Amino acid sequence: MKRLVACFVGLLVGTGAMGAGQSQRFRSGAELVTIDALVTSGRRPITGLRIADFELVDNGTPQSIQQLYVEQLPVNVIMVLDASSSMAGERIDALKKAVTLVVDRLRPRDQGAIVSFSQHLELEASFTGDREKLYKASRQLSAEGSTALRDAAFAGLALRSAADRRTLMILVSDGVDTASLLSERQVIEIARRSDVVIYPIGIREAAVAMLPSRSPFGPRPGIGDITDETFLRTLAEQTGGRFEYAGSRDIGNTFARVLDEFNSCYVLGYAPTSVSPGGWHQVEVRVKNSKATVLARRGYFAN
Repeated sequence: MKRLVACFVGLLVGTGAMGAGQSQRFRSGAELVTIDALVTSGRRPITGLRIADFELVDNGTPQSIQQLYVEQLPVNVIMVLDASSSMAGERIDALKKAVTLVVDRLRPRDQGAIVSFSQHLELEASFTGDREKLYKASRQLSAEGSTALRDAAFAGLALRSAADRRTLMILVSDGVDTASLLSERQVIEIARRSDVVIYPIGIREAAVAMLPSRSPFGPRPGIGDITDETFLRTLAEQTGGRFEYAGSRDIGNTFARVLDEFNSCYVLGYAPTSVSPGGWHQVEVRVKNSKATVLARRGYFAN
């Protein structure tokens, strides 16, 4: 295992704790902006759509979509896994099996990477298409220590690599952050500037009593099984992913469903026209003449 401390500290210094950050893939002008869009009816992906079926608006201005891909581009899958003491026993064992299910589903050109976190960040496996390396890394996972969830999310975003690969982050935690250097605001800001699609998964058991909540997201889990729900939901909403809870027995199925869902996304490419060349661009993606639900990132920063 490789401790990520040196890399993490260097990134903090280089980005001013992500106060400014750097855009990774999104550009204005001649280069295409690419947006992942999941189109569903209920939870079932809608397939067979064409460019003419979509509407895309950039900062209030309709855009012309030049490219559309489905499942053709190679994928980087970053698995950022809670290995704090509360994950010991059944949960860490289920997490190992879930990683195996994802690795089994990687296509020949796909790559996976594994980061584990407690109060420390560990690079268990850097990006590789070698399944045996990923299997071995998952078997070595152990649970101890406290939880640096926000720092771990940032480390996953920092692993974002080759520009020709779509990137999915599966971020798993069963508890509240107790050890991070970064704030929620800082991590959410860099997530908005990245093109990584984040699917956060909160671990809790089905039998946990639900307590009333003022949150617009509905009831919160019972005492003793609370996650940083608002933070995780915001990461998902800003990047075009989906947040959900899973019990120990459901982690594997949830991982597999997330990867299958991600591979069902349409990848839309367009060259922004008649909009400001820099700054934040709010993007809306819709399907014409349909009640379908579209999940896509909220926007991008252009250089």
